[in-house]
Amino acid sequence: MSMPLPAPELQETACPLCGKADSHTVLQTVDHLCGVPGTYSVARCEKCEHVFMNPRPTTETLHLCYPDHYGPHVSAPPTDNSNNSEPQPETPWYLRFLPLRYVPGLRSLYYWLTNDRGQLLPHKPFESEDNVPPRALELGCATGGYLSRLVAIGWDVVGVEPSEAASEKARECGFCVHTGVLDDVSLPAASFDCAAAWMVIEHVVDPITTLRQLHDLLKPGGQLLISVPNGGCWERLLFRSSWYVWELPRHLHYFTPTSIRKVLETSGFVNATVIHQRNVLYIIGSLGIFLGQFSLTRSVGKRLLKYPDSPNMWVQLAISPLAHLLAIFRQGGRLTITAERPLTTRYECGLAEGAKL
Repeated sequence: MSMPLPAPELQETACPLCGKADSHTVLQTVDHLCGVPGTYSVARCEKCEHVFMNPRPTTETLHLCYPDHYGPHVSAPPTDNSNNSEPQPETPWYLRFLPLRYVPGLRSLYYWLTNDRGQLLPHKPFESEDNVPPRALELGCATGGYLSRLVAIGWDVVGVEPSEAASEKARECGFCVHTGVLDDVSLPAASFDCAAAWMVIEHVVDPITTLRQLHDLLKPGGQLLISVPNGGCWERLLFRSSWYVWELPRHLHYFTPTSIRKVLETSGFVNATVIHQRNVLYIIGSLGIFLGQFSLTRSVGKRLLKYPDSPNMWVQLAISPLAHLLAIFRQGGRLTITAERPLTTRYECGLAEGAKL
């Protein structure tokens, strides 16, 4: 019999973006994904309207929100990081055999339908005279899947991952991965050409401080690549407490396209571009949470709730037109954002070190 999971300690907090203490509760729900015990609240700031968890877990007990079965930490590590050529999408079996592989445009259509724009690869900077490979940092690298893709196209990589088990799996694959958060590691300032944080910023206690740390680790002109759930799309309004993205008590923030731009600007970044991902996994997960509340549909709900962690290729192809349509109308449930560290520092641009939104 498994032991019950411990609950994190909670503390009231001011708005993490503007610092104001005035907020009101908009929703209360439980952890539908990992089963961390407790009822958790989501609040909206009265001033800047940022939506965030309040009260939130204390820094000392935040790790209790990530049990051993948390999905990203148990994902399979990459099996091969030795290939230095451009990684190619795996060709499905029905495109490898006659006559389908000779149907004009079928291969291109498949890759277009399956490209959700979830994890972009960075553009290489101009080659240096001594042919030193460009350097990339990934915050929240889990078991090293994205690091493997970077190595395959010639990048030198460093990862930072809070989970000891996940970071150890990444190190076993040969990657340089530090266990902890940015405050726990010592990395040279202005030493990376790219920094990535895929579905990470919504998990950190102070997103502005974290993004400023990434800013300072980038070389002037370096690229930032991040993704966050879209707190401004229709999914939240439709599913309400059943929205998959609440994921309390792990998600501490719910950004909109407008608010994530402001956060990046305050953190010193420029040229922010927001891309709506072609992805409807959150819709399926939300349906799973909703249907799981009723006895007649509970078994179906459980299967749907597990789907985002292990999507089926045929289902993905079937629902990809909807995913593309939602992205076109800027209603995708996930956002990919690119930005740059300017050639001058944020201080020279007039942003004070302690400035809030």
